[in-house]
Amino acid sequence: MNLPSPLHLVLRSSLLWTLCGIATLSPVAQSQDSINLGHQSWSTENGLPQNSVHRIFQARDGYIWIATEGGVARFNGIDFTTFNHETTPVFTSDDICCFAQDPTGRIWIGTADGLLQYSGGIFRRYSTSDGLPAGEIISLAVADDGTLLILSGGLITRFDGVHFTTLALPDSATPAAMASADNGDVWIVSTSGVFLYQHGSFHSQQFSPSLPSADIQGIGPLPGDGLWLRAGTTLATVQNRTTHTLQIETSTSASRIQTVLADSTGDLWIGTNKGLFFLDKNSARPHLQTALGSNSILSIFQDKEGSLWVGTETSGLAILRRQNFRTISDLSDHTTTAITQASDGAMWVGTNGDGLDRWRSGNVQHFSTRDGLLSEVILALAPAADGSIWVGTPDGLNHIEGTKVQAYTSADGLPDDLIRSLLPDADGSLWIGTRRGLAHWQNNRFTTLTQADGFKSDLIGVLLQSHSRISPPGLWIGTLNGLSRLHNGKITTFTTKDGLSGDVITSLAEGHNGTLWIGTKGGGLSAWSSTGFKSFHRNDLPQEIDSIIEDNHGDLWLGSNRGITRVSAPKLTVCGTSPNCDPHPFSYGRSDGMPTEEGGSIGHPASWKSTDGLLWFGTRRGVAVVDPAQLAENHISPPVVIERFTLDDIELSLRTTEQNIAPGHHSFAFQYAGLSYVSPGKVRYRYILEGFDKQWTDAGSRRVAYYTNLPPGHYRFRVQAANNDGLWNDEGAQATFYVKPPFYRRLWFILLTLFFIAAIGFLLYRLRIRRLQSKFQAVLAERNRVAREIHDTLAQSFVGVSVQLELTAQLLAQSQVSAAGQQIDNTRKYVREGLAEARRSIWDLRAVTAQHTLPTRLKNLVEQRAGKQLLIQLNAGGTYRQLPPALEDEILRIAQESLANVARHANATQASVDLRYHSNQLTLIITDNGRGFAASDNSLSGKGHFGLQGMRERADQIRAQLTIESSQAKGTTIKLDVPIPAEKGATNNG
Repeated sequence: MNLPSPLHLVLRSSLLWTLCGIATLSPVAQSQDSINLGHQSWSTENGLPQNSVHRIFQARDGYIWIATEGGVARFNGIDFTTFNHETTPVFTSDDICCFAQDPTGRIWIGTADGLLQYSGGIFRRYSTSDGLPAGEIISLAVADDGTLLILSGGLITRFDGVHFTTLALPDSATPAAMASADNGDVWIVSTSGVFLYQHGSFHSQQFSPSLPSADIQGIGPLPGDGLWLRAGTTLATVQNRTTHTLQIETSTSASRIQTVLADSTGDLWIGTNKGLFFLDKNSARPHLQTALGSNSILSIFQDKEGSLWVGTETSGLAILRRQNFRTISDLSDHTTTAITQASDGAMWVGTNGDGLDRWRSGNVQHFSTRDGLLSEVILALAPAADGSIWVGTPDGLNHIEGTKVQAYTSADGLPDDLIRSLLPDADGSLWIGTRRGLAHWQNNRFTTLTQADGFKSDLIGVLLQSHSRISPPGLWIGTLNGLSRLHNGKITTFTTKDGLSGDVITSLAEGHNGTLWIGTKGGGLSAWSSTGFKSFHRNDLPQEIDSIIEDNHGDLWLGSNRGITRVSAPKLTVCGTSPNCDPHPFSYGRSDGMPTEEGGSIGHPASWKSTDGLLWFGTRRGVAVVDPAQLAENHISPPVVIERFTLDDIELSLRTTEQNIAPGHHSFAFQYAGLSYVSPGKVRYRYILEGFDKQWTDAGSRRVAYYTNLPPGHYRFRVQAANNDGLWNDEGAQATFYVKPPFYRRLWFILLTLFFIAAIGFLLYRLRIRRLQSKFQAVLAERNRVAREIHDTLAQSFVGVSVQLELTAQLLAQSQVSAAGQQIDNTRKYVREGLAEARRSIWDLRAVTAQHTLPTRLKNLVEQRAGKQLLIQLNAGGTYRQLPPALEDEILRIAQESLANVARHANATQASVDLRYHSNQLTLIITDNGRGFAASDNSLSGKGHFGLQGMRERADQIRAQLTIESSQAKGTTIKLDVPIPAEKGATNNG
């Protein structure tokens, strides 16, 4: 492409900019003064890593990325997150040039030492060793096929995610700049002209006249397939193959163009070394944006909401936002107390201490005490029909007509000099609210109405004359104790008992449909209609209302000490106080252009609707003006991101899949952000933890949610955000996770526990059965023992008694009375002995005394059994030791049964009892010379003889060995070997 002399052509008079006015950022303007843009800036003091901002980029998830010489900053509207060599070692250079994002969502970052890829929170670096032609990246662009184009080292390199491929421009041209359009087209300017990279091929572009290409430093698309190109001092635009140029030096104070942006409507924003300029279709020259001053501008970017971001060379990052409110710089910035408009269209503004201003078409006329005002403090204003103005002050009433100022005080008939409100009547009279009643000026004289006439308070505030045919006629009067109505000379007062939300009335307004809107102090908003009074107790409306205006669109504007609230009157009437109905109120404050959110609140009227439809509000720092017909509304729902997920203050990596959380954690925290930059402080949030919460939680502007001690289960945390105009992003963001149960709440443990419980139950059952069996065996053993005791004691005694009685009977039959008496005495002795033995068996008397040792008891037993017919000898040997009573009892019973058998069955004349204590054994031997028996005969128990069986059972009970040796006519020997505990030092004297 050949370029003749027109490198520095001035902007031709026939220049036709096929662009729109600055609609996205301001109303169509003729001069920079009419542009209503808000300005906010950030620097290193606010978290920016470095103040030279080379590029600004918005990713599809909504984050703003900022390229600086100190690394990359990611911005969510509130906080910066910095990525550089200090925080992220993969950065080998902190000098960042540019960004791009491919269709998969990967963000590409160009640095002075290689290419960085950011995906899923992880950075990856590509360098010359991976195929880059040079380390320093100049520009990045994503082509229509999704591949990345890299301008580096004077070459265009294509990267498909795996391989770097160098692309050669036609005619071996050297690329100088590159930019991508929204449709994926990539524009490249080179030493040989302009090329379009489309569908994998370069296409040369021809323009008429030819464009200068040798010094071009930047290129970018315009709406309608146009282009802009910039050189050092020249800006050229190409539309419909027609070229126009602009020489910046002849149009501005700047000497170098450094960056250019065509916004969404086609208006051009030009960043220079002397500030930011804009150019629209109605201007022949660029206009300086004064908010940024003469800062050197390095980058410009427009986000999805239409806000303009500006990167400076030394002052950091700035944003320019469209604002709905503006101030009047010509007027005082003192506290504005009252506002009104005269019949000639002039606006009158009263202040608290700075007198009174008359403003019209930018011209201001000031009135003070030097001009005749009674005070510099203005409390009330009212326009007269003839164009004059009534002024209320703490020191009396003024009437201004032209330059003539007339004064009225209590000396002229006013009930009080402190004038709180004024209202002209249709008949030319004037109503005056004071602390001592309502005064009426008519025919140059004052009359006063007080509590004596029906008011409930003499402190009179706001006044309103009803003009609607629907509402009741008369004068409405706000007082300190209710709302009064004066009609036909009669005063009627309404209070909270009648349905008002409060008794202190601060503002009144009449709606188009005849509704009377009533503002109170602390009680919020009330309304009167044909159905009576209705109170609107809502948290989304102010509770202290200083002023009320209804605009031409049916919206109510409520002034308060916390900004201004706009709400649709019809929607509010329908919703009433229902929390489930949202009338969608809008709140305005400093971010919307107001000088302060606090209203003046001490005068009447505190707000005014001018004849051109503008609304004027008094604040503590001057007036705020809004045009309801030109409101900038944000129709972009904010993207929502979850930025951090922490467990007990330990951050987890964010995943798109469900995360498993080990048991034992107590604190769960989710930090989130709604990425709206029009007014980040007004972004509202709501969240829910599905699986735990039953309903959404309204978080307001809070950007973190906390949960503690979550039980095991599956959870999904969802968060949604609404922008400054209340538009919600219902999709929001979410994070799913699973809190694992502790081991004692898992299925395998529960099953194992149930098994152990069942096993323990079965074991307890078996133990109980064994215990019952043991008890049964014990009872059975006890029965056997008792049987043996009875057999060995009572039965033996009874047998002896029976024998004695038989002998007695024989002796009596033989008339041997004396012998029979002796036998009866023996019988009595046997009975006593039997009873004593029975008692001893029953009470288990086992006293181990000298009289009750085993040898002693055997001695007594031998003496009982011995007689004339039977001689019994007792021998004892060895070292005596005390044995357990139960053991001695069993040995004694065996001996007792043996001797009883000798006496009853053996017909023996002699017997011997031998007791020997050995070291670990006791031996008892009982012998007789009786007739003997067959020891092997097992049929004895069947014949009713249980003695031997009982002896064997007793021997088994004490784990002794019982030996019985007997034969016919040879006598019987019974031997009992009882194991006993060995006693230290015991000797056998056997």
